[in-house]
Amino acid sequence: MGTDAAGDTRTIGGFDRAGRGFVAALFGGVGVAAGLVLPWLAGFAADHGWVPFGGPVRWLGSFDEPWLVWGRPLIGLALGLAFAAWVVVSSPVLHVAPDEVRVERRGSVERVIARSTVDGVHRAGSKVVIESPGGRVLFRDDVEGDRDAVREAFVAAGYPWEGPPE
Repeated sequence: MGTDAAGDTRTIGGFDRAGRGFVAALFGGVGVAAGLVLPWLAGFAADHGWVPFGGPVRWLGSFDEPWLVWGRPLIGLALGLAFAAWVVVSSPVLHVAPDEVRVERRGSVERVIARSTVDGVHRAGSKVVIESPGGRVLFRDDVEGDRDAVREAFVAAGYPWEGPPE
């Protein structure tokens, strides 16, 4: 979370450097593990007809070239890192100011929500929900970061936070 030069806008969401590293390590590791267990999974699918997607799994596991011993984990790593990059880039970043909330994704402004259209802000599970006076949902998505910091950003800018402090 941060503030701009004027001090009245707070930035919440997105991934910091450590968060990006964690997501990359997590999805990259899952990709490597999937590449390592694919031959075993293919053998299991061949032995058990009830396994969903057994045909494609058997087909993927049937490639037995020597380079695939290390190639499958590398392909899994590449796919895992690509998915991690998509998750990080697609995560919303909110710039909360007293007069508006700007929602950014992929480095560009996706939506601007005027303060006059906001009747309440609350959490629904892990998602932040911004609603209009008529109950229309103006924003509903996961916002990365400390739950208290997210609440504090909205409260400090004068938005009505509904529900208990987190």
